[in-house]
Amino acid sequence: MKSKIRLKRSIYLIIIGVVLLAIGVQIAQSRFVLQFSRNEQTSSSIKQLKASMASSTELTPSGTPYCLAFDGANEYSVKVNDQVRQLLKYMKKPVNAFDIRQGEFNPTDCEMVIVSVQQLNLLGNTQTLADYVNQGGYAFFTVQLDQDDAFFRLYRKIGILDAGNITIQQGITITSNVLIGESGLAIDDPFLTNTVMNVELEKKSRVLATTASGMPLLWDYRHGKGKFMVFNGTMLQEKINRGLLAGAISMLQPDFIYPIFNTKMMYIDDFPAPIGKTVDAAIYRDYRRDRPAFFRDIWWPDMLKAAKQYDIKYSAVLIESYNDVVTPPFHSPVDADEEGLITYGREVLKSGGEIGLHGFNHQSLVLSQEVADKYGYQAWRNVEEMAESIKEALRFTKTAFPNYTMLTYVPPSNALSPEGREALKLGWPDISVIASLYGEDASGLSYVQEYEIAQDGILEMPRVTSGYTQGSFERWAEASTITSIGVFSHFLHPDDLLHAVRSKGLNWEKLFEKFADMLARLDKTYPWLRPMTSTESAINIAEVLTSSVDWNRSGRTIRGSIKPYRGDAFFILRTEKTMRSLKGCTVRKIDDGTYLITASKAEFYIELGD
Repeated sequence: MKSKIRLKRSIYLIIIGVVLLAIGVQIAQSRFVLQFSRNEQTSSSIKQLKASMASSTELTPSGTPYCLAFDGANEYSVKVNDQVRQLLKYMKKPVNAFDIRQGEFNPTDCEMVIVSVQQLNLLGNTQTLADYVNQGGYAFFTVQLDQDDAFFRLYRKIGILDAGNITIQQGITITSNVLIGESGLAIDDPFLTNTVMNVELEKKSRVLATTASGMPLLWDYRHGKGKFMVFNGTMLQEKINRGLLAGAISMLQPDFIYPIFNTKMMYIDDFPAPIGKTVDAAIYRDYRRDRPAFFRDIWWPDMLKAAKQYDIKYSAVLIESYNDVVTPPFHSPVDADEEGLITYGREVLKSGGEIGLHGFNHQSLVLSQEVADKYGYQAWRNVEEMAESIKEALRFTKTAFPNYTMLTYVPPSNALSPEGREALKLGWPDISVIASLYGEDASGLSYVQEYEIAQDGILEMPRVTSGYTQGSFERWAEASTITSIGVFSHFLHPDDLLHAVRSKGLNWEKLFEKFADMLARLDKTYPWLRPMTSTESAINIAEVLTSSVDWNRSGRTIRGSIKPYRGDAFFILRTEKTMRSLKGCTVRKIDDGTYLITASKAEFYIELGD
């Protein structure tokens, strides 16, 4: 007679627990759970904001104007002046711009004078400007000056003891914190090249930056009750150098305060996307995996770990197919990876990120074959067919996330024609953000943006830096943009690591180490930046763009009034004074003499001490 095997009650409970856990895992991975992936609140917020923007008028800053003098007959002067004007627009400062070819410039009743004119003779009587500063005004020369008669009447008053030859010099050394958090930064790279005047300065001149060889590039000098600031170079015509402008202006005028967006964003282009079952020799040697397995088991867990450790939210923009089809029908391409979209997309959202659109395929939305040829792409035939491809990509996404509304678009290769932009709106009524490039493009092919609200209500949200590693240009662009507008916006591609140039010849272990080092340095230098997705940031940026700030100063008290007030607003304050008392705001020291002000009420004030 066989004896019966009796299991203890605890064993039964363990077995039941294992079965339930297995069922739970399957349910968690099923589409049943995916249908609850929603972003109604974000979608609703941006719709309400766009509706309010449509009925609002452009805000004009109040107060005494910042007076800009430029030479309308000089292209270089005009470009520098344009950069100053856009920066002051971000800073919400009132501006009066004067073309000196149209009449004599008068600095009377100016909050600050910013001169982008090389030939000082064109200003007329420079003694008028000297008197303005002597009586308590502030003047900033943004261009390397010609040595004309007017210069020699003024040069000692602007801190120059002796002036010599004009030379071309490379690089920059930051000898102050004119770029926030970057005192001591030294870059010796051709992308930073200036035509400079060899000068010997007065001992009381305060040097804020030099060339790599040590020639004074930016300094200030007190004259009477006021102060001059001088930039002895030619690089301020480029957008990527606005941080120097912002730092110089904010350090020239005492107790200078200006709004920033205060956001950090990280985009992953081409993700989720089809991953071909390719065996890469280097990856197989290091990890014994083919390409899909490597990205699933190694790359993506590393990226999630970095995001958690360094407080990053990913905005992942997907591709349905890598085919080059630009004529309909577009449905169900053979390489579409719905399983990958579900798996990776779920984890992007779970980590606090966002899913956006890169395109049905990687063919930029342009009608010109000449432009398409530059990227090795196919040109589209018309707006309607481009719109159909966008509809297909949206349909594909809805199969995995039926209740999720994508809001952000990143153009493939950062190229987008006016017709392509119309196609996006035609095929995708919910589109709210376009994120392309911030810096100028010498080829003229890229879609270059400012942080602004387009006339059709779409938020323009350019990206600034890119890649897993950070070279001199990326480091400079990051510091410049954070100083000027408080934005870190970076993008990378999963397959950068497979590209000999974009990977810098490094394997993934070394490349990820460089990536982590970059994020660690960012977190250490700018711990106050708020991690956001693309759309979260767009909402906050739009709120800043559509609000005004009125300032009232009495003695050592700075009073601010924000209209309309929708939530916490952020400002950079540069001051050599201490903080005595605050109301309606908090203060955080982020560098020497530099503070992050968070206004928690529409009306706030800061009382400064000694």
